[in-house]
Amino acid sequence: MNEGLLLLFLQRIFPEWTITRDRDDVWRATGRVHISASSRDGLLELLAVAEPGAAERVARFFGEA
Repeated sequence: MNEGLLLLFLQRIFPEWTITRDRDDVWRATGRVHISASSRDGLLELLAVAEPGAAERVARFFGEA
């Protein structure tokens, strides 16, 4: 999936989080905690740990889309 499109999906699925990718290709999410990762997969793993029910929210979003 295109990284820009993934960023839009994540911002829509997790509106209470500020999710960005900076010029150095570091992915960041700020919500109840601050997380950062050098890859999108790393960010998704950390977000799944930090956000209870993340997997269900993603499945529900794509099930409704």
